[in-house]
Amino acid sequence: MDSALNEPPRADGRSWSLRFAANDAAPEWEWLHFDFVHAQAKQQIEANPEMPTFARQILTGMDETLRIVTDGEVVAGVLPGFARTVDADELEVAYWHFAMTPERLVTGRRRSIRTLVHLWESVQGGLSPAGPAALIDLCIADFAREVGRRLAVLARDLDEVEDRLMEEREAARLPALGGRLAVARREAAKLKRAVSPLDRTLRLDSDGLPDWAAIVAQGAGHRTLHSVLDDIAALYDQARALHDELTTRLTEETNRRLYVVSVVTTLFVPATFITGFFGMNTGGLLWGGDSMPHGTLFAALLCAFAVTVMLLLLRARRLL
Repeated sequence: MDSALNEPPRADGRSWSLRFAANDAAPEWEWLHFDFVHAQAKQQIEANPEMPTFARQILTGMDETLRIVTDGEVVAGVLPGFARTVDADELEVAYWHFAMTPERLVTGRRRSIRTLVHLWESVQGGLSPAGPAALIDLCIADFAREVGRRLAVLARDLDEVEDRLMEEREAARLPALGGRLAVARREAAKLKRAVSPLDRTLRLDSDGLPDWAAIVAQGAGHRTLHSVLDDIAALYDQARALHDELTTRLTEETNRRLYVVSVVTTLFVPATFITGFFGMNTGGLLWGGDSMPHGTLFAALLCAFAVTVMLLLLRARRLL
């Protein structure tokens, strides 16, 4: 790129205008970016007679369905990106619109998109895309890489959960790991809903693209999307396996506690019967009256004997 003009916001709603010099791969071309919140941006695009009607409608329309449309000469569409938010770690999907020919790329958005800002900064740093389609491919790749970076964070979190799950011996701390697993799976599902429609759009809407725009569906961006989808699938599998392991551990702990309660209850069944028997208010009760001053001691020994017999029976039947 010989020159790149960074212009302040204009009265026509243009955020920037960049011109790229011709090279061996492409003729001279320009990139115009509009802020559609600006009242004049829509009027400026609709007044352009060189742009076909379908492209103007896609650029300025409110429909944010992902798509790529072409009449054989002009390519237009809607692509996803992540909105610029106060929290840099928050990934909120937003959409931007584009229309392009071999000599011109027009983009627009209603919210600030990280991908477009990243590409603008890269151009300011010396990046010179071979043409409008190459820049779109770079935008798709940048979007996929952002998803990949977030997946890497989630994968590290799952690795920590796995380590804790393998090392943790106190069952009371295990439920907290379930919350972290739920967060990771929810984030992965959110990212998949952002990536899968774009991958499907690039596969299904790319048949009629002219040769100069073929890189949009066949370039590094689409390949990076495939890699990201594989990472999402792997993350799902890991989260599911950890969830199954956590469920097994919690079930084992619950069964262990129920087993202890059952054994204790069974051991004291005979003793409970004996104390109930001696608690009856009937005449001639065994070891009752003044003739047996140590009757209470005998009853206690009988309870201990009954518990011992029950313990031996449980062991004999290998229930303990």
